[in-house]
Amino acid sequence: SPTRTSTRIRSTRPPTTPTVAMQIFLLAPLALIAPQTPTFAHATVTMQSALRSTRAAVAMKSSALDGTMVGDYGFDPLNLASTDLNLGSANEKERSPAYVLRDYREAELRHGRLAMLAAIAWPVQELVNPVLSRALREPDFLSQLGGMSPSVLNGGLGLGPIPFTIAAFAVLIAAVDLKSIQLKGEVGENWLPGDFGFDPLNILGGASLEAKRDMQLKEINNGRLAMVAVTVFVIEEFFAKTSIVALNPLLFKPIYEYVDFQKFMDGAFAISSFRTN
Repeated sequence: SPTRTSTRIRSTRPPTTPTVAMQIFLLAPLALIAPQTPTFAHATVTMQSALRSTRAAVAMKSSALDGTMVGDYGFDPLNLASTDLNLGSANEKERSPAYVLRDYREAELRHGRLAMLAAIAWPVQELVNPVLSRALREPDFLSQLGGMSPSVLNGGLGLGPIPFTIAAFAVLIAAVDLKSIQLKGEVGENWLPGDFGFDPLNILGGASLEAKRDMQLKEINNGRLAMVAVTVFVIEEFFAKTSIVALNPLLFKPIYEYVDFQKFMDGAFAISSFRTN
């Protein structure tokens, strides 16, 4: 029964839910290792089946902090998971905490996915933009910002094609919102946050429930780490007044630009080209 299953979950893993940035920063690296014990994997499969097959089990939950959601580490000191900030809550006062938490997970996944793109694009554009500008003989807009990426704090959001890029992303985000609302209406209580049916590489095709939960855990943890990383990028550049790639040469400077590496390669080529009579 759902009651026995719920008891089994709580005895296997303590109740959990994430929201604070510091906890995200400390736990997000687990995305790369995210193993699951056989006992926990079996228990989560049982709970997932119960939640999907029994609507009352979801609707009657009195607390969202039950440990069944992927990536739930039980850290919510401000009790944000139980605070309904959805616009629809003005007319729907009796929403279950479980539904409220799913809305937050949907928002977290979207922000995490966008942050993962930004965490890559931010340093890449600082590295590649000068090269592309010279190759295409186009203005180097980043040079006007001291090599830093355009942002609210750095400025430069009105330079060149940047406003059009921002507008395009706004349109895409609006399209995702509309798709999400449509899916909620079609799927109903079985709606899964962040699942838009987009898997062109068929990565999860034929995957077991345990494998899907493992992939979801890695995605949410990497998204949290990316959100922290982008925040650090913004703060560092604002206070240091220099680019991320300049502030962290060990991460972004190509190895062939280091003098020691150049000397090593020169010596290696000299030895390989040495000839004796």
